[in-house]
Amino acid sequence: MRASPLFAAVLGGILLLTPGAPVLAQAAPGRTFRQWVGGQEVGGASQEAKNQDGIREVRNREWMALSRLGQEIRQEVDQTARRAADGSMTFTWRLQLSREPFEGRAEWTPADPGTLSLHPLNGAPQRTPVPAGALLWPEDLDARLMEAARLRRAVKAITFSFPVQQWNTLTLEPAGPDPLPGFPDAVRFTGQETQGDAAMSVEAWISPSAGELRQRSELGGLAILMQRAELPPPRARAGEAEGFFERTLQRLPPHPFQPWLRDLTLRGEGAVPELPEDAQQIRLGGGRWRLVRAALPSAAEAAQPPVAGPPAPGEARFLAPSPLVPFQDPAFDGLLRRLALPPGLSRWELARRVTTFVFDWITEKDYTVGFASALEVCRTPRGDCTEHGVLAVALLRRLGVPARGVTGWVGLGDTLGLHFWVEVKLGERWVPVDPTFDQAPASAFRIKLGDTDLSDLGSVGWESAALAFSGVRWIPEREATAPWGAGTRIEGDLVTASDGSRLRLPGGHWKLDRGTLTLNRTWTVAAAARPGQAQLKGNRRLAGPHTLREGWWDPAARRLWLDLGQGRWLSLDGVSENAAYQLLDQLMAPTSSS
Repeated sequence: MRASPLFAAVLGGILLLTPGAPVLAQAAPGRTFRQWVGGQEVGGASQEAKNQDGIREVRNREWMALSRLGQEIRQEVDQTARRAADGSMTFTWRLQLSREPFEGRAEWTPADPGTLSLHPLNGAPQRTPVPAGALLWPEDLDARLMEAARLRRAVKAITFSFPVQQWNTLTLEPAGPDPLPGFPDAVRFTGQETQGDAAMSVEAWISPSAGELRQRSELGGLAILMQRAELPPPRARAGEAEGFFERTLQRLPPHPFQPWLRDLTLRGEGAVPELPEDAQQIRLGGGRWRLVRAALPSAAEAAQPPVAGPPAPGEARFLAPSPLVPFQDPAFDGLLRRLALPPGLSRWELARRVTTFVFDWITEKDYTVGFASALEVCRTPRGDCTEHGVLAVALLRRLGVPARGVTGWVGLGDTLGLHFWVEVKLGERWVPVDPTFDQAPASAFRIKLGDTDLSDLGSVGWESAALAFSGVRWIPEREATAPWGAGTRIEGDLVTASDGSRLRLPGGHWKLDRGTLTLNRTWTVAAAARPGQAQLKGNRRLAGPHTLREGWWDPAARRLWLDLGQGRWLSLDGVSENAAYQLLDQLMAPTSSS
């Protein structure tokens, strides 16, 4: 599930408010800000300016450390803007979300005011149009805001975020005087900040003499506050101790075969977001959505070869390199040698093999990585769903398979949370695969919010996912044609899931109680995602004495993992070593009849 969706929303911090058309820049002493998320101080920002040899230089830094599921994620942004006497400007940026930073530079000249030239490291140079009235020089913002506070007038501003390469729009209306300690002339403004496709309500306190003092917004139901260091810290409020990532998780009613479900219906309560529709995600009305596992490829799709020559216009951007997926780097040659692919494989076979390879390659399933490029994951195999996704997309594109990323939420066990996975183009449809869980096709219980060509960080859409998640709760209502939880049938020593999957232990006794399945009143049985190396660490690899079927048994947790084939894994808890050998020999899992 997903790492660091906050970066796109808070990267700007105070810099989110960086409006309009050029105004007279004002020299200002260095300023420092502190930042709180959910009532907890997590970082801050600073701005320094100086003149040297006729060049004006402004450096902005921002830093943040967030806790995610007990692990800390550190992020830092360092941007420097330089303006020469002729008005030309250069910008450099460095965004640290993992071990290897995202870096780049940009230029703007008065001779070509409508164009901004971007040069991201590991990416192709780009020229982006500058919207009319946009502000690029960071000091222009304070002059604009101070003037608005002095005249008590509205502000509309267009700015550019270099790290995520997005144009942002800010709209503020004066709400009246609102003095802050040490700043009796502060004026409060309310409005909206739009970043790419995401929009957030914001409040800003601005002094006509000292500039911006405080900015307050909200993401995923969590308050975000950035304010001048000299202001007193905010008072903690009840209910703010829970972190952002924990707030994006929802509890689901237990289901013994949830990862195997092929067809389910969810009902959204509250502010149901606008979702795309496709063969896997079907709108039913009344806030209800039907989620379906993608069909296996037809004979024609299964035989479709990868792209060898110039791609079709609709596929070109899903085969292109970018700073996030720089698959042309020689480092990827080594991974391809490890893949050891025979010639002549189809798109689908390549997708299946890459999905499994990426799952195995990333041995450290690490939540502390904010967002790493595919090149970093190629060199250092660690990360969570985004790192699995970007590496899979890079390898697939290198092999000629059109691939894109997907942001949304996935159901796993009793939890629904933010996630990132991959889609590959087969014929005229996009088929989801999930290298985080080694699933091809991916499981059905996932809600797609949008897809991305991974051209830059701004295209990923984590802030949109977090905003859409706020204010809605998803309730499972049905599995296939049965009510949720009623699709599991027990007949003697045989249990059948709603997708047709069957488990049988001769003479065994199955019991289903409020979503929990037990066998012989002793062992808790549940379908599971494929376990990673960390989960299997300390496990003993066992084989049935007669069938020689293999499994992994954890003596500390008394858990047995079984690979049933066809991407189906089973975990059994409360199992002794003798019972593990018995189950390896006797537990049968006939092929699904569906």
